Amino acid sequence: MRIQKNDRLPLQRLQSAYTQFRGSVLLLALGAITATGCSPKAHVPAGVSPPPAVSLADHGLNLKRIESVADSVVHLHLAEEFMPGMSVAVAKDGKTVFTRGYGLADVEMGVAASPETAYQIASVTKQFTAAAIMRLVEAGKVSLDDPITRFLPDYPVQGHHVTVRHLLNHTSGIKSYTELGKEAQRQLRLEPSSEEMVALFGKQPFVFKPGEKFRYNNSGYYLLARVIEEVTGAPYEEYMERELLQPLELHNTLYGSAQRIIPNRAKGYKYESNAAGTLYNAPGFSIKGNGAGGLSSTVGDLIRWTHLLHSGQVVSRESLRQMTTPTELSAGGTRTYGFGLDLARLGDHEKVVHTGDTDGFNSYLTHYPKEGLTIAVLTNSDDALHQKVEEALARTALGMELTTVLDLPLTAADIARYEGTYVLETGAKPMELRVFGEDGKLKVQLGGRKAFRFRSQGDSSFIPFFDEDIRLVFITENDRTDSVQLHMGGQVTPGKRKQGL
Repeated sequence: MRIQKNDRLPLQRLQSAYTQFRGSVLLLALGAITATGCSPKAHVPAGVSPPPAVSLADHGLNLKRIESVADSVVHLHLAEEFMPGMSVAVAKDGKTVFTRGYGLADVEMGVAASPETAYQIASVTKQFTAAAIMRLVEAGKVSLDDPITRFLPDYPVQGHHVTVRHLLNHTSGIKSYTELGKEAQRQLRLEPSSEEMVALFGKQPFVFKPGEKFRYNNSGYYLLARVIEEVTGAPYEEYMERELLQPLELHNTLYGSAQRIIPNRAKGYKYESNAAGTLYNAPGFSIKGNGAGGLSSTVGDLIRWTHLLHSGQVVSRESLRQMTTPTELSAGGTRTYGFGLDLARLGDHEKVVHTGDTDGFNSYLTHYPKEGLTIAVLTNSDDALHQKVEEALARTALGMELTTVLDLPLTAADIARYEGTYVLETGAKPMELRVFGEDGKLKVQLGGRKAFRFRSQGDSSFIPFFDEDIRLVFITENDRTDSVQLHMGGQVTPGKRKQGL
């Protein structure tokens, strides 16, 4: 999950917008579909309370509308080719009231996605790792303020005082292995040993003094898994499944190594960065004992996990409070991130959230504690707009206004008027923006990357599918369009039609 505010220049933001999860939602006509999906009941082990039996007539949610919005929004994302498949679930007070799979879990075999499809959940893993650490804290085996060298005496702290707390809240200053160069990324695909992993990032200079700043850090959670191993004497994967996942009846949540046979596992996909956006198999990587992002799960298990975590059945209420408390920085200021969980708002509604992003997969898990609402979205492409799918479902469940983007029809003459290549005035390095028609729709390609459909808002103004804050306005005089304006982030970038086009 990228916590930092997006500081990209406007054109850079446009180039990578849909991979940065800034999508807008176009709601199609809402049909009166009546069926709802509910997860099957499961036996609950001793000491773990089942989710309360909530009557669907009494939970206060408009199920027909939730289902209709889910179907409309996800099918639109599928039609726009942002992912091959997706599974979603919505729960109220721990009771799943809607769940469904869409598209394909395996494109080559034609296997449909379902609520039982298992996806790599990437950084959503961090809250499981954080909870395991907090259980060890409760048992008196770890202190949050212990230096990591108590457990990892050979780790090169380079004279810094790095604590377990620093690893949990991303304030250690250690270089994240996901920020290293191409050679390091290649090695990550070879299932490196613990020694090889530490060698990749451990000798890198610290980014800042521990506790001084916040910087999202996968290396920190990789090291937390090593702490768990040192304290328990068991491999991270084995400990998590034996001591945490199985006792909580999370039978579909497993360590997702590439070699393991996992029932109903989805395959991960990516799209080429060209105009066609050709689908291909994501390369993926497998890091042994990866506490930063190694688990796979289903939407049903994530709903159950969230209910158990927030009802005090995974860690104590005090431990949960610490996991969901913003981080104070020694250099001043606070960050909304706690331990493996982030805090955010949707309108006036507080939510606890984490997202995951790895090659071929995206995940999004949110919990609105005051309303008892939980939403899980899993997909088998890291190009998917999972955050906006969650937002549409949350707005519907919470009775909030839904974002609507017009999609006015265009005539062949309209498209022909705008078609051409425009040179955007971006300083020393101008960038070409190609506009063309396809199947009666207007598409825009920037810098040779994947082309996106832009939707007509009238008055020669267009908004892309993935971000309602971006607007492309064509300047037309005497029925001829020679210039364009790109409105984004409070800035306006002008462009001129390329001569001869």
